[in-house]
Amino acid sequence: MVIRARECRSSRVRPALAVVAVSFFAACAGGCSSPGVAARGMGGPLPRRAAACLGKFDALHVGHSSLIRYAREMSLDPWLISFSGMAEVFGWPERLPLVAPEHRGGLLNSFGAQERVLPFREVRGLSPEQFVDVLVDQLGVEGAVCGANFRFGFQAAAAAEDLVALGRRRGLQVCVAPLLARAGTVSSTRIRQLLQEGNLEEVAQMLGRPHRVLWHSLGESGQLQKPQNEIPGQGVYEVSLLRDGAAVAAAVAIQADGVFLRETELASLGAVDLLFDRGAAAREVESN
Repeated sequence: MVIRARECRSSRVRPALAVVAVSFFAACAGGCSSPGVAARGMGGPLPRRAAACLGKFDALHVGHSSLIRYAREMSLDPWLISFSGMAEVFGWPERLPLVAPEHRGGLLNSFGAQERVLPFREVRGLSPEQFVDVLVDQLGVEGAVCGANFRFGFQAAAAAEDLVALGRRRGLQVCVAPLLARAGTVSSTRIRQLLQEGNLEEVAQMLGRPHRVLWHSLGESGQLQKPQNEIPGQGVYEVSLLRDGAAVAAAVAIQADGVFLRETELASLGAVDLLFDRGAAAREVESN
């Protein structure tokens, strides 16, 4: 049973989906150096009354917004603790994020949270005790929030209840948020799978909003170029094109040879910002 230093229960917080908390240290199992000293390059302490929300924040989905709400119920200001450079460290193939960098700040504002990005190289070898020391001594947080299946420390050695125990020793409030399985499991991996299947309705349920994609340019024949985040799988989608503070109905064909905006009158646009919000699943791709 997960021990809680602070009960994460409220009539105002009702996460409808199970949330997977991904450990940032599990990938070190069998392949990392021994635990190192306290991390460097953390960027200095966070403002007073900060709470560290711990997890993987690629998608900024409903589970993450739940952690943020729990942090506020502790009367603390939520800060998402993210990590940079994991793909480089482990040699993973590069892939587009689920949220365009240009949209991330606005989403964080809508969540009522801020973000601190830590270099993964500096924390990958920390023991559980050292990780908590970083939270308390270097980041200066007064609380931490994680999911019930969160793991941390060198080789994912510690679980959520260990964070509670270590936090208690350091005077750190720890809230372990419950996992609820009502409509499926929420994770960035699952969202990527659903996008490839063209299941935009379920993606929207997990994100708590329609999926949004930004392309940096529009070429000849309405071909969209340079996507800044993950696009759905092949199909024809009804979308909303966002421009000048308004949403314009449009359609986009995602094909093996490119992505094409169907509305030729929009061909003079530069960057193209599309919201996949019109409720249509992927259909058979027509030739352009």
